[in-house]
Amino acid sequence: MTNVEEIHRSIAEADDLEEVEEQEISIGDVFRSLAQHPFQIIMRWNWKSALLGAVLRASFYFTVYKASKESWIVTFTAVIIELAFRFVTSGISGSLVQSFRRATPAWLATLIVTISLPIFSHTIEYITHYSQEHFFSNVFAASENNARQKAFGISVLFSVLSALFNLFVMRHGVLLVGAGRETKSFGSDLKRIPLLILEFITFLPLQILSFMNKGKILAAIGVFSAFGLAIGTLLGVFRGKWSWAWTTALGAWAIMLVWTLVVAFGVRIYRQYVKN
Repeated sequence: MTNVEEIHRSIAEADDLEEVEEQEISIGDVFRSLAQHPFQIIMRWNWKSALLGAVLRASFYFTVYKASKESWIVTFTAVIIELAFRFVTSGISGSLVQSFRRATPAWLATLIVTISLPIFSHTIEYITHYSQEHFFSNVFAASENNARQKAFGISVLFSVLSALFNLFVMRHGVLLVGAGRETKSFGSDLKRIPLLILEFITFLPLQILSFMNKGKILAAIGVFSAFGLAIGTLLGVFRGKWSWAWTTALGAWAIMLVWTLVVAFGVRIYRQYVKN
């Protein structure tokens, strides 16, 4: 029996992807398992992602609403609603992301997670906050200075980065739930997150610098350009304004340029003084 057949058989026999021992699982097998055993998403509801996601998103909404000079009652209404529905959706999203952590090819799994989860979460987010402001404003105070629209547009970018980061840390064995021996305590996960954040935010700059050192200038320019275009397109489409697209793209390129220079300087210092 071939290895592929063994993998297929083990996945077919497992009610949960975390019961599969193989380190790599094809994208097709992941979808097949989720379709045949959808209840595993609920059983493996990721309370770690739910807790972190709810707190971070509620804090984000609080910041945007207060920056938009909304009243305290409006701000706290938005925060409570965001906290409640994010706790549920972030747990489901975390469970789905975990399902793809061993999926191959990795780039395709990353693409699927990056596109599908923001669409899922922001569809619910839009419906929730829109309904609150248009149908239940007599009970739940609605925004007065368009804070909801501002928060929603920026929140899309936050969701994409959040999905990417969750997939990244789960591939490193962090924020896992129901993964047997791989599952660590929440406290242990939190201790590893700072270093993983550093690794995550330096990935693209290091990739650009690596291409430049190898003389692959076009590849470096391609990565740099794709970053700004992706960010600008996402915010432009979800916000529905062309001005958001090009201004965000320019901002993303400026941030990436400065951050790449900072990383390059840090790498140089490390090689000269720390490594030696």
